[in-house]
Amino acid sequence: MGCLTTASPRAGEWFGSRPSWRLPVERDAMRYYGSLLTVNQTANTLTYIHAGLRVSGRRELVPVAVEFYANPPYKTYGLDPADYPRVFADRGAASKHRMPDDSLCLYYADDPANRRWTSDQGLLNLLDLTGDHLFLEDYWRTTGGVHKGQWLGPEAPHGVAP
Repeated sequence: MGCLTTASPRAGEWFGSRPSWRLPVERDAMRYYGSLLTVNQTANTLTYIHAGLRVSGRRELVPVAVEFYANPPYKTYGLDPADYPRVFADRGAASKHRMPDDSLCLYYADDPANRRWTSDQGLLNLLDLTGDHLFLEDYWRTTGGVHKGQWLGPEAPHGVAP
């Protein structure tokens, strides 16, 4: 009689290097965006680059980079790094919902999983969330920005998650 064993991860292996994680995450986005979406992988990072996302109200497409890290150089507030990537778009634009490194603050880390993005929702969902966020930033700037601009989406305090 054979014995069942569970394969343990190889040294240097992390979620972004495993096809069993990557394929479900990127499948729908790759189908939808095709050649507009490219992937760059190193030993410790996985970056998806979208050549130009459509954002409601904009004429120009917006390039987007989604960066996953084996060991993130930023706080993950207790979240799995697979569920807390950095998303960069429209770098340098004024926004009330950006991280110190200029990545988008898309959701509150203390929210329950059903109120924030998780990797099981896939990259397509994250890119949709990114487009919505960029629209909200545009509206906020148009209505006054730092001078009492209106944010149409849900908000949470920054920097208070454990």
